[in-house]
Amino acid sequence: MKGNNPYLVVIAIQAIYAAMFLLSKAAFDHGMNNFIFVFYRQAIATIFLTPFTFFFEWKTAPPMPFWTFCKIFFLSFFGITLSLDIYGIGLIYTSATLAAATTNCLPVITFFLALLLRIESLKIKTSSGIAKLIGIVACLAGAATLAFYKGPSFKLFSHFHLLDSHKSLQHQGYSQSGAWIKGCFIMLLSNTFFGLWLVLQ
Repeated sequence: MKGNNPYLVVIAIQAIYAAMFLLSKAAFDHGMNNFIFVFYRQAIATIFLTPFTFFFEWKTAPPMPFWTFCKIFFLSFFGITLSLDIYGIGLIYTSATLAAATTNCLPVITFFLALLLRIESLKIKTSSGIAKLIGIVACLAGAATLAFYKGPSFKLFSHFHLLDSHKSLQHQGYSQSGAWIKGCFIMLLSNTFFGLWLVLQ
């Protein structure tokens, strides 16, 4: 059972992310400002994690030079603040499903950024390189399908619609297709910042 613990943790994290996408979309569609939402989200996380840091790390933590503090600041600015704010804007124009799909493209984006910064290499003639290439193509194809193809809607058993995204777009006079494509590119930009955060760490 202990060997399965990492897999269970990964599944739990993905379930939490799915719930976060749904609740974020519902909050934005019902008038919540995305910048305020991100602020409260980070503030609650800070309040929750601060006691653990204070009681378990303050005696063993090494002193932090000013230059290291500046690096951490810029890392958090690009990877957390900008990424989450842009993600919130993109979620207004799209759906929670697309948000999850573009997040699944994060490994591909991170890999491309690592290639550009010469941290990672791609050797197409090797089996590992071919596997990487197949994974990249499959990931991008799946995300593109979810981004640009909107199939028929399914009416579930519940008549309560949590995500009334179409109302917000129509009331603001947006073209749904144009807003959807715009949201896709905004989501891509958000994940690019997050991927850059991962690479720079």
